[in-house]
Amino acid sequence: MTSFEDCVVFASKALDLDFSLKDKQLETLRALYNGHDCVSVMPTGCGKSVIFQCLPWLFQCKRGLQYPLITLVVSPLTSLMQDQVMTLCEKGIKACFLNCEGTHGSTYKLRGEEENDSDDDQDKTDVHVSCSTSLIDLQRGAYNIIYAHPETLLNNKNISSMLRSKLYKQRVCAVVIDEVHMMSEWGMSFRKAFKKLSELVCIFPLPDTVHLAMTTTATPTAIKELVDDLQFTDTTTITVNPDRPNIKLEIQTRLPNIRKYEKLDELLHPLAQELRDLLSCFPLTIVYINQLEALGYCYQYIEDFLGEFSYFPVHDPIPENRLFAQFHKDYTSKMKAHIVCQLRKENPTLRLIFATVPLGMGLNAPGISRVIHFQPPTTLEKYLQEIGRAGHNGQQATAILYYNMSDIAPNRKGLSEEIRKFCLNKCTCLRKHLLQYFGFSNVLYCGSPENCCSNCQKK
Repeated sequence: MTSFEDCVVFASKALDLDFSLKDKQLETLRALYNGHDCVSVMPTGCGKSVIFQCLPWLFQCKRGLQYPLITLVVSPLTSLMQDQVMTLCEKGIKACFLNCEGTHGSTYKLRGEEENDSDDDQDKTDVHVSCSTSLIDLQRGAYNIIYAHPETLLNNKNISSMLRSKLYKQRVCAVVIDEVHMMSEWGMSFRKAFKKLSELVCIFPLPDTVHLAMTTTATPTAIKELVDDLQFTDTTTITVNPDRPNIKLEIQTRLPNIRKYEKLDELLHPLAQELRDLLSCFPLTIVYINQLEALGYCYQYIEDFLGEFSYFPVHDPIPENRLFAQFHKDYTSKMKAHIVCQLRKENPTLRLIFATVPLGMGLNAPGISRVIHFQPPTTLEKYLQEIGRAGHNGQQATAILYYNMSDIAPNRKGLSEEIRKFCLNKCTCLRKHLLQYFGFSNVLYCGSPENCCSNCQKK
């Protein structure tokens, strides 16, 4: 049997990795190589996706095969799947994601270099060409990394039959559940298939197939519940301190809800003015808003305020040059894809996005420098997930959380006591408060108080 180190080298070459894997990435891969199920809890930016993308070649090398194996990746969002499949296709990897109906898959081809008029500034939307892959190609094992929603894998007869075929039984080396925290957030009512993912573990049991659950945030109690729900056995748990030293944490109060529009205007005006002044130099910002009606109001406010300066360059007012956008579940697939492609760029034209859904989850979005919540999320898990989309490249970033007393009222549906206490913390370090909730006592940040959090800044 080939050594673990040689298998990692083989997989890294297959993925054309131009960097060395980090200690926790290697620790996770070693646990899987040794035949253990694994729960890996790593902050955004630690390279979780690279781990499972290595697996078809890691196990090909370990088993001495002439062909790479198949990894199934359960993912909660189409935008996340699109981003990762684009990245893999750029490297020549056979990857696709299944449509919700289970009738076909989607992948990407790259236009020839001769069709591109520019180099580094070429928009990703001009480079990636979406194309369909047939169910027949999927059934014959043409793809090594297959992404899918849980509903597609568990509720579709064609896909269910494919998964139970002899070829898939032989070739699926790993089942990966990405962003596994969605099991508890969505699995009870919104998307019940998340609570049935243990069925996949049963279809592809150890020792022939290993199982990996990945998330950015989980308390020790939540990890134990995940292991039980997924029916993992012989489980290795790997955790990384979730502190992001380059993200400053701020909490500020906002006007009460009775001031329906003023409470938004107060927050929007400085953003609109800053965007008008800085245009393409405005720090790339995601604003999370819980209600679709409020999102529409915010978008219209910015549009009215900027007027002809809504585009950059100003003299070229086409949709691709718009400086701000909205992202929600009812938005068109084409516009969602455009936003995802913009976020994948180091310095996109798009500078401000209003979102009601977890935009940025799992995306390689290097340029985000600010995350703003106009209302607190209902849990600290969601909060840490969402602020983690900032500062991917190590740049200084800011996370601003606004709240009023209605936002943290005990009768707000789904609100945890922990997020309420966090919002009301006026004295102690917010960073330390957050880390202690997730079971970590040491703070990685070691800079000046003004860049740590709004409470430390006051001292």
